[in-house]
Order: sequence, then C-alpha cells, then structure tokens
Amino acid sequence: MNEIKFEEPQDLPIDARITLQLSYATIGYLYDAIVELVTNSDDSYKRLERDGIADKGEIRIRVRRVKGGKCERLEVIDFAEGMNKEKLEKALIFAGEASGFEHGKSVRGLFGRGLKEAIIALGKGEIYSIKDDKLSIAEVWIDKKPRRRLIEKAYTPTEEEREEIGITEGNGTAVRIIVTNDKIKCPDLKTFLPQITNHYALRDINSATDRKVILEFESPEKHDLKMVKTISYEAPMTKEKLVDQSIKIPAYGDNIELRIYESDHKLESPYNNPFAKAGLLIKTAGAILDNQLFKYQSENGAFFFFGEVSWPNLAERLRKGEALLDLSRAGIEWRQEVCQVLKSEIEKIIEPFVEEKRRQLEVKPPRKPSEKVSKLNRALCSLLNRLAKEHFSETRLDTGLVGDEKIKDLTIKPPYANLEIEKERPFSVYAPLTIVGIGSGPYQAEVKSSNPAHIQVLNPTVTLQPHRERPLLYYGNFRVLGKTDKEEATLTCTFSEHIATANVRVAPLGKIGTRKKPKAKGGFFQGIEADRGVNPSQRVRYDESSGMIWIYVKFPGISEYFEDNLNFKSETSRPMYAELIGEAFCRFIARDYVEKGEVPRIPGGEVEAVTIAMNKAQAEYLHQIHDAVLRQRL
Repeated sequence: MNEIKFEEPQDLPIDARITLQLSYATIGYLYDAIVELVTNSDDSYKRLERDGIADKGEIRIRVRRVKGGKCERLEVIDFAEGMNKEKLEKALIFAGEASGFEHGKSVRGLFGRGLKEAIIALGKGEIYSIKDDKLSIAEVWIDKKPRRRLIEKAYTPTEEEREEIGITEGNGTAVRIIVTNDKIKCPDLKTFLPQITNHYALRDINSATDRKVILEFESPEKHDLKMVKTISYEAPMTKEKLVDQSIKIPAYGDNIELRIYESDHKLESPYNNPFAKAGLLIKTAGAILDNQLFKYQSENGAFFFFGEVSWPNLAERLRKGEALLDLSRAGIEWRQEVCQVLKSEIEKIIEPFVEEKRRQLEVKPPRKPSEKVSKLNRALCSLLNRLAKEHFSETRLDTGLVGDEKIKDLTIKPPYANLEIEKERPFSVYAPLTIVGIGSGPYQAEVKSSNPAHIQVLNPTVTLQPHRERPLLYYGNFRVLGKTDKEEATLTCTFSEHIATANVRVAPLGKIGTRKKPKAKGGFFQGIEADRGVNPSQRVRYDESSGMIWIYVKFPGISEYFEDNLNFKSETSRPMYAELIGEAFCRFIARDYVEKGEVPRIPGGEVEAVTIAMNKAQAEYLHQIHDAVLRQRL
C-alpha cells in the first residue's frame, strides 16, 4: 500500500440539530433555565470561597411576565468572579469544561453544560461579565444554527453601563435572555415562587447562610406588579431523625452517607415533581442531582419521609466517563447496575418505616366536626383572610401607587375612601426625597382626624422609610377606624411645612367615593382541620401551599381540649382554640416582618429576630382572633 498522508487532526464538528436537541432536552421549563444559571453563579462563589476571597454571595433573578403567561425576559446576576474575554469564550464552547468539575472541584457544572442550553432553548442571550474592571460581552442566538458573537476587546465600563447591567461595583456576571420560545411559559407569582424556592436542585443554595437569592418579579398585566422577594427554602418540620448511617454499595465498595427524617405531616411525592419535599436527595461534590423515593414513589406511607444520600464516589465515576446521569440532566440513570444496587440497599432500609406508616394511615378516619365548629372555622378563615389582606396592603411594595405615578409633594393614598364601621382601614403617606432631604432619619409625619370622636386615627405618628422600589421616595402607613355610620372627616398629614389631606366617610365599601372591588378568589386561609398524627413535633401548623391550618390533637396537652375531629370538649377549649389559630396566623405574619426587614436581622441572632417579629404580630392581631372566637355561639 502506498504511503497515505493525512491532514492535521481537527475536532469532530457537532451538527446544529444535535445542539438544539441537547438544549431542548435540558431546558423544558423556565425553572430549568433558572436552575442552570443560578447553580453556575453558586459555582463561581464557591471558587472564590475556596481561594479565601470574601464575597457577598448574592444572586439576583429577574423575570418579566407578560400577557398570556409568556416570559418576555429572564436575567440572572451574580457578583462573584466575573470572566475575562478568554474565559467567557471558553464558557461558550459546547461540552467545554469551564466550571472546574473535571479538576475535582465541588461544583455542579458537569462537562460545561447549562449556560448555552439555557440561552438556546429560550431564545437570544446576552452575557455581560466584569473582571478586574474590564467588561466582556457575548451574544448567543439561533440563526438556522447556534451562533455566538464576542466583543472585540474588553473595556472599562462607565457607571451608567454598570447600572444598566446590574453590577454597580466589583466583579460579576449578568446573563440576560430575551425569550422567543413560545413553549416556555411563566406561571403567575403564586405558582412560580414556590417552584424556584422548593426545586430540589436549588435547596442547598436557597437555604445556605452564605447565599442570598433574590427574585425580582415583574408582571405589567397584573396592575404593574413588581415584587422583590428573598428566596429561602424551609425544610419540613420533623418528628425525629430515623436513619443516620454509613453504608457501602455491595460489590462496588462506594461509601454512602444516608440520613432519613420523618415529617410531622404528609408531603408531596417527588414522582415527576421537582418541587416535592418528600424524597431522598442524591448528592455528590456539592451538587444535588436527584430526589427519589424509589419503588415507593406512589406509596402514601412514604410521603412522610425525606432526607439525603451523600455519594462522594459518584463524582469520581462521572469524571471517569461513566454514564450515570440522565442525558437530559433529569437525575440519576437508575438503570445502570451500580445505581440499581444502591437503590435496592436504600429500599431495604426505608421499607420498615414505610410499612409502619402505612399501618398508621389505615386507622378509620374520624367523623366530621359539628356544624357549629365548622361554622366557626369558616368565620375564622374569613377573618384571617381579611387581616392578611389588610396587612399586605399596608406593608408590601404595592402601597397604592399606580404604574410610574410621580409623587411631587406629601401625599396620602387613597385620597378618598369609605370606612366600614368598626373595621380598620390602612392608608399610606408618601414623601419625595426633595422634601425629606438627605440625613440619617428617622423621619416622622403626624396625622390627625377632623372628627376624632367618630373617625379615629389609630397610629397618628407615621415613620417614613425609604421605598424599596423607588429610591427617591419615602413612605409610611397609618390605620383609621370608623366608629359611627355616615360620619365624615378630613385626614390631615403634616411633615415639616408640608401638608396632605384625604377625605373619608363611614359607609359600606363601594357605595360612595370608591369603586367596588372584585372579590378575591380564595385567600391565604382555606380551612382548619385536625391532624391525628402520633408524636407530632408542634401543636399547630399553617401550610401555605394548601391554605390549611392543622391542629395536632395528639400533641401533649391539646387532647384535653379537643376530640379527634376537633370538636370542643369543654368551654375551656375556646381560649385554647383561639390561641392555636392565633399562633399559626401570627407566625405567618412574623415571617413576613422578618423577610421585609421590618424586624432587623442580626447576624447570629436569627432566633431572636423571629421572636421579636412574633411578639409584634401577636400584639397586632391576637386580640382580634380571641374576640372572634369568644363571640361565636356554639
């Protein structure tokens, strides 16, 4: 045979169709893209921390939802390492290794996948990365095939450019995606927030003390809703830790750390549900790769158990090229032999606990509570929903402003209002920075009623604080109570030499001066029921996902007051019932106080902050709940 000469070796080209298939297989929903981008940011922070570099640990998620549930734009911003042009170019190579995983680092970026798939599956992406005060920019999009374009030369960004990107100082990376894929939908905030809070792959990040994940959710179709929310994952309340042991995978020798807990209430199954809290998280090298109940995915008795399986050797196997992950990144490839052996071992350990729970659940359900107790439950849910609605109208960012309404002087919102007799109504005071001035504060305004005998201002001194959405605006809240039907008053607010007024009248809502508001569908609180679980860890719990308040009638001392169906055993049951409902409601309000910063968070004093917030909520609402229970005839 004649001597054959070859050209220089080249990388095998990847067909554009394969790239698209990989992207669509990886990113099927909006939350899939968020998982990839947020974990990339977390990886970047981990690399800084490994090198002993202090960081703020903040990750910002910005979502703009428009008509029809379409996501118009998605942004994820971090303030970690940042990338120079060379590093950014490397990050855009399909199947390129840019995260450090190949070199043994504890990161989730397996084999360079995530960033590109998120962009291509959603639409067109822009990446802005600042490293050592140099800005590098890249664009990624589809034009028959995946395309990319990088800036010719990195440069020092101006303050205005930094502000527009969202990285006002230091290093960091911002990924901005314009969503053109009509199949990618964005649910409303009520659905979307639990999704990114509870997604199994984000739980360690969302619960880490050295991370702060912030969601900025914008929805113009919902009255220009703009919500800023700190994401924090809360693990289920536990009765006890059932399993904490080390095992080895037979015939393979891989070391496994297994921890299993029992929840004090039933959780959702992880079967086709990445947000479910039941299940065992499969972890390796700082990443959560799956959530499983194995053969018990459809077994009610298993939905009380959660925990984690730490498998350090899995990372080593992946680095060696073993195909132990689902190609769409949907979890572990459980058909592989080593995975099947591990699955079998864990099923043996969890089986007796599932069997025991199954026997407990087979107990005959109790009769329904009496009609009088059911009526009281409905009345209390109505009260709690009204109190919650008033609380959030007072304290949330939605304080009465419409769109980009400009406030040029001291202003009361609403300027005209009806007061339902003997029902408190919140009002807001707004003051632009031009009249407040620049100083250390606090700033206080005074509110008076022209008819205090019949229309009373409950908190006449109003503390003005910076508005979270509008940095040039200060605001505060006050409450007004109408005592006598058909009485009128002028509310006058004074701050320095500035004066604002509002006119009010005691009359049914919607008759005079205000438009009738549509009735809210549902509410925060949907019902009150008894939980007969054995050995509960708490006496009452509010489940925000279902809107139910659960009273644990088997909790020590509680059984003296209530039957299994929540019927009262004696007249002394009334105050205990009010105390339990008040505890659940005030805990719900207290968490909001802490999240919004109305109760200061002191590093290391988180428990104290919650206690202060709980006391604040009880002082505000507990007496109203007690009054409602004691007035109800049984």
